[in-house]
Amino acid sequence: MTLASLLRAAAIVGLSLTPAAARAQSAEAEALFRAGRRLLQAGQLDAGCAKLAASERAESSIGTLLNLGDCQEQRGRHASAWAAFRKAEAMARRSRGEARRQAEAGRRAAALEPLLAHLVIDARAVDGLVIRRDGKDIDAAAWRTPVPVDPGTYVLVAQAPGHRPWRTQITIAPRTDRWVVVPALVRVPAPAVARRMRAPATTTRAWSGLRRASVIVAVAGVGALGGGGYLGMRSREREDLADARCPDVVCADPVALRWNDQAQNDAVLANGLFVVGGASVAAAAVLWLVGAPRADEAPVLRPTLSAGQVGVALAGRF
Repeated sequence: MTLASLLRAAAIVGLSLTPAAARAQSAEAEALFRAGRRLLQAGQLDAGCAKLAASERAESSIGTLLNLGDCQEQRGRHASAWAAFRKAEAMARRSRGEARRQAEAGRRAAALEPLLAHLVIDARAVDGLVIRRDGKDIDAAAWRTPVPVDPGTYVLVAQAPGHRPWRTQITIAPRTDRWVVVPALVRVPAPAVARRMRAPATTTRAWSGLRRASVIVAVAGVGALGGGGYLGMRSREREDLADARCPDVVCADPVALRWNDQAQNDAVLANGLFVVGGASVAAAAVLWLVGAPRADEAPVLRPTLSAGQVGVALAGRF
């Protein structure tokens, strides 16, 4: 650390301890501030700056900003130091009795301005376009504007819905201005499946009204046939029980007679259900044929081709 740096640091410490400028801070912010100062005194700039930055995030104060700006300047991060001094200057301007610290913060910020590097992002407007620098969004209002940045290497990413993302890595040297033009993003074609899904409903309708009715009638007919089959089996079982209990042609056993009557009733119901079920199935077949699609709507096999896939598609009404 040079003698000039030591003198600047001593001045900052003196200003941060000015009684007239003292104000209450949260316990977290105060603890982080003191830890940062101890690390700086031990020569650990990176760790000390990190503690001061955390204290500033917990609760902003003029003294913390002055110390943070001085620390960042010693690290060569001129844009971060300049931003901290300008913020401290603005806070001091809004406070009473802070003329001395306001002047110091303004002087330090002005001295850094010739050393600043700038980044300009230029991009063509696209709906939903988002540009990020090292994972952080760059406000669209900051595009085409020279923004002070610390020297170093950055990753820029541009993304927009329906477009291929763009990515690049840049290195910014001290006291340089870098202009980055984001190229027009390439639109990604919609998959064939998505295009078919967006087609009008009138072209993808598969069932006519008559064919829907045929399915309902067919289901009812199958149900009637199933019920007839069940009653037929139950009729046969009861008839067998009656014959086993009373095998004679003339029978006076009341239980056997009751079972025989029930068997006959089941047989009559089964025959009726068989007739209804058969008629329903026949009617469903007629409705299905009558409700067939027109010739221009008949199912057609068409070859399909997409990225990495070849196949066929069945189109039309069914």
